[in-house]
Amino acid sequence: MAPTSPRAKKGGVAAPAGYGAIPSGPNAQADELGDGSFQQYLETFGMKMESDPYRLDIAKFILVALIVAGNFVHPFAQLGNKVACVLENFVSIINVPAYVLLTGYMSATTNKTRRRYIIAHLLIPYLIVQSIYLALYIGLYWNNSFRSHPNGVDRKPGMFTDNWTPQPHFNGLSMMTPVMDNWYLLALVGWTMWRPYATELRRTVIVHVVFGCLIGFSPLERFMSIHRTIAMMPYFLFGHMLRRNKVFIPPAATNAMKAAAAFVLCVILAACVVAVYAFGWRSNGVWEQQVSYHVTWETKYRWGPLIQLFAYLTTTITSVAFFALIPPASKAGVRDLSSNEGHKGEHQNSKEKDVVQIGGSKYTVGSPDDVEEELGAAGDPLLVRGRRKYDAAERDQIKPDELGGGKNWSAIYYLRVSKWGSRSLCPLIFNFLFMILLEVCTYYNDTWTRGNNSTWITVHCVISLFLGFAVATALSTRPACQFFGWILCPPINNDWIFEDVDVATLEDPGTEM
Repeated sequence: MAPTSPRAKKGGVAAPAGYGAIPSGPNAQADELGDGSFQQYLETFGMKMESDPYRLDIAKFILVALIVAGNFVHPFAQLGNKVACVLENFVSIINVPAYVLLTGYMSATTNKTRRRYIIAHLLIPYLIVQSIYLALYIGLYWNNSFRSHPNGVDRKPGMFTDNWTPQPHFNGLSMMTPVMDNWYLLALVGWTMWRPYATELRRTVIVHVVFGCLIGFSPLERFMSIHRTIAMMPYFLFGHMLRRNKVFIPPAATNAMKAAAAFVLCVILAACVVAVYAFGWRSNGVWEQQVSYHVTWETKYRWGPLIQLFAYLTTTITSVAFFALIPPASKAGVRDLSSNEGHKGEHQNSKEKDVVQIGGSKYTVGSPDDVEEELGAAGDPLLVRGRRKYDAAERDQIKPDELGGGKNWSAIYYLRVSKWGSRSLCPLIFNFLFMILLEVCTYYNDTWTRGNNSTWITVHCVISLFLGFAVATALSTRPACQFFGWILCPPINNDWIFEDVDVATLEDPGTEM
């Protein structure tokens, strides 16, 4: 008999469904919930079940493209260029919080297979990528003899551009201090491992908001991404709770709702402009949430928790507005592949195989919804895999006869961008490799020789923003993902690392005498 949850009964009587009532998982049938349930509470805000994986992939691509573009602009923001500071603060309010929320939404219940994939496709890739970046960074930027000194500038060891050192500490703990966006791999391990315990708490999102407000007093900062893991945990758990209650932020259904969402983003952008130009605000540390209050606010660090609470509120509202502006696949006229039909053309009536290969391992697709339903976010984070079962294909996208027939280009472009979004981890992790290549080619040398708010630097900043979008797109293509995929999804032989015996079937030796 399956064990009963401690929340299932109270004093021998079934506990009433309330605000904290949660179904056992995303595939479980929710109980008949009474008034005041968490699911009904969310539905009052217009949230509904998300059945459009293409829309989520579109959101992933846009968010990662914003992260990469923000990285490319960051050297100019560190220099103090006002346009760069506005752009960086604006994208920082949107990109990482919304991406972590989406990660939580795609996170499935942990089992043995998914635990093993946490090791194979998160921890091992982290060690590989971190080693590559450290070897490059230490060899290039901690060795003064390699670097030139523009106009006689004394370039200190470790400096990537003027006033910016991505890896400020070179010591025995460097492997434990993630380079650039490598923090996401470690954070995803922490979120996934802690989530089963976090979901046992009532009002768990609120509880972790409190934790997130207090972690700013800790000196841990970038070590093992502990600071950022805890600070970002509320977004992850909020996304996971949306999934478990079978709801998500819907697309804006009317022009008025679209205008309202766009207005929210415009207000945020205007606030960034005012903060930078009127008050001299430069740092995006309050949105990155990876350094202590003492560093961000200095003598005013005691106000850190209130400011962090404001950051949670602002980023949540902005994330809702962002997701509301992502159109569904039906808007582009995407024709999905149902279970009763096959692909058009030469593949007429030939369905996709139910078995796909990921990182040298095979598994059976168990749901037409998404691969994360089978393996969770850690199962195939790069998603360089065969098409989802019954997935739409670009060659199937044709207009109805009543609309003249022919190819439906809007649907084709929609699916192409969604494919890029399904491979979002590749540009997230490897964009810094391109930044290093550009820096070696003297792309950022003018940060040492030009005034921080000169026209040249401002134009260079804007060009870098669009260059970041281009790099994110290039790294999301299939050739790039196949080239880098062996690092993020290494062809690991399970016999080398994991026990063959299913540990769940072993008898507990207990403590018998």
